[in-house]
Amino acid sequence: MNFIRNLLNTSKVECPRCLGKGEVNWDDIKRLKKDLKWQPGKCAYCNGKGEVATNMLDKVAVDNSYLVIDLPEEERKKLINRDKDALERAHQFDIHFDDLKMQVEYLHFKGNLKANEIADFYLISKMEANASTQERIELIEYIEKIIEQKKGE
Repeated sequence: MNFIRNLLNTSKVECPRCLGKGEVNWDDIKRLKKDLKWQPGKCAYCNGKGEVATNMLDKVAVDNSYLVIDLPEEERKKLINRDKDALERAHQFDIHFDDLKMQVEYLHFKGNLKANEIADFYLISKMEANASTQERIELIEYIEKIIEQKKGE
């Protein structure tokens, strides 16, 4: 019976990612230094509820880049439960984005390539598989954000 009582009495706190709003906005993204990794929208940390169980704070860092709203529910559970493989995927996710950022900066500032040329470089293998126009546009916009951020440093 204690298990059920504890389950029902789980204490909750305001979500530290969205500050209780249930949605992450640009201010939250900037505060957590996730400018190029997240977009505004429903908060993935609290799943849009504005509060989390206190033990969540010990399980997943509030600024975990991998914990996003479109992460499949099964993967979300694994990450929260500190599954070794999910933690490794989260680590690889960060490495991938950091590498992409460095490569874009190099290709633009050292290789003098424009955002659309860099996008084409990354989409070469997908072009044969019919990469969508929208996918290309989104990639170009993302590359432009990387370039602008670097210029502002």
